[in-house]
Amino acid sequence: MRRRAALALLATALPLLSPLTCLSAIAEEAARDCSIPDELIESDAKLPRLAERLRAHRPVTIVAIGGSSTAGAAAPSPADTYPGRLQQELARRYPETPIKVLNKGVPRQTAQEMADRFAADVFAEGPVLAIWETGTIEAVRGIDVEAFEATLEAGIEAMRGHDVEVLLIDMQYSRRTASVIGFERYLEAMRQLSERDEVVLFRRFEIMKHWSESGVFDFEDVPTGDRAALAAAVYGCLAERLADLIGNALP
Repeated sequence: MRRRAALALLATALPLLSPLTCLSAIAEEAARDCSIPDELIESDAKLPRLAERLRAHRPVTIVAIGGSSTAGAAAPSPADTYPGRLQQELARRYPETPIKVLNKGVPRQTAQEMADRFAADVFAEGPVLAIWETGTIEAVRGIDVEAFEATLEAGIEAMRGHDVEVLLIDMQYSRRTASVIGFERYLEAMRQLSERDEVVLFRRFEIMKHWSESGVFDFEDVPTGDRAALAAAVYGCLAERLADLIGNALP
């Protein structure tokens, strides 16, 4: 019962998980300043292989593997998911390099279920970078944190064994979900792992919390008619900040 209730709350509390049919998203985004403090996108870990490709203007393939928010449960089209928006943003910033971002999101999968798809959905595509968004289902189900961390470590090792660099993305934030789902242990596990194994980490939870507390976005009790514009704007802003982080991780 607790798991079903938590998943239901995620679907209603986060606009990114609601159906999206908006025609005014561009105007909505243009009116927002979704900048964040620099420390939220600083990175000691680096992406040297990606940097080499960009400097040489060689084609770059990035695979985004994750759950519902990667798959784009809220997006009106593949181009409007955060991987789709990231491809657009990277193409704008690095116009001399052919860049594609492949979306391999599957809703409601654990990190282990995602890792089980690496051979077909990551390695077969020959990417230089994999963006791995995970942790939500583990927190909802109360999966053992040490087992979660071990899965991430094994997955990162497998990626690196195939010459694929890794960027982790942690969970989404809303005040309502954070009050009932114990994200903290999983967030801390991802933070510690990123420092210990020198893996780039996109701190999505803290970024969205900053937007919520500073009034940039209101993720709570969003009227049905406003969810579409809000979700589209958040996807766009996440893609911009993710591109910032990638830029900061280039040696």
